[in-house]
Amino acid sequence: MTWCSVAWAAEEGMAVPEAPNLITVLLSQLHEGALHTWVHAWENVIFAWVVALGLGGALLLAARRPTIIPTRLGQNLAELLVESFESAFTATLGSHVRRFLPFLGTLFLYILAMNWAVLIPGMKSPTGGIILDGPKVISGGFVTTASLAICVFLYVQYTAIRSHGLLAYLHHLAGSPRTPGEIFLCILTLAPVTHILGELIRPVSLALRLFGNVTGDDILLGVFFVLGMMSLSGLHVPFGLPLHILIVPLVLLFGFVQAMIFTWLTSAYLSLSLGREDSRHH
Repeated sequence: MTWCSVAWAAEEGMAVPEAPNLITVLLSQLHEGALHTWVHAWENVIFAWVVALGLGGALLLAARRPTIIPTRLGQNLAELLVESFESAFTATLGSHVRRFLPFLGTLFLYILAMNWAVLIPGMKSPTGGIILDGPKVISGGFVTTASLAICVFLYVQYTAIRSHGLLAYLHHLAGSPRTPGEIFLCILTLAPVTHILGELIRPVSLALRLFGNVTGDDILLGVFFVLGMMSLSGLHVPFGLPLHILIVPLVLLFGFVQAMIFTWLTSAYLSLSLGREDSRHH
């Protein structure tokens, strides 16, 4: 990666500093046009697909030809991950943990891989960053985090309807009134609107929390990358000091914490969707 990609990003109106990635470098060599603008706007989605394919390939290799007594490193790591996830979410989901473990495990690993992708040369975190076209925001990591939050929202609603039935689900959204007096109070206090807004706020908070924290990490990494490049700019050399290495432990820590928070909140929403009867023993 060279300094020219950082300079190109500044010329394109990218006010938020970030470490250069492969798409940024390639676009800096191309003339502006429809393809240039499209790739620039969708680079977070492109990197999200790259991470998904890479993670899927790695997990397929790890789970290939399993044996009763694990002898390969890949199978040992895969079983360790499954056991860790089961222990982490048993307190929230109880006896239902096996039912939701594939979804929660995939969600955690995918978010973690995307958060850490910025540490791989040529990659960026699809869950963070703001892409500008002049003063206008055209894309960014919120596209990815919002997509994940919508998937969680739909899955939670599906789980609630499947567990209790459509009528009971609508009754819950209406505030669960049972008597004429309760029905009147629900209408008077707009309880159905409050319940619906509460359900809709959950995916928004999930998306914004993940996007904001990962974007902050990317900005900090980009600032130290730029400072490192500028430290030797007086010598007119195409490289600088690797000051961004100082931020790598923070990126690793915060990337893990944000992936865990997103997944743990998802497990909590799933537990609430099951109802009190299914989670009385928690």
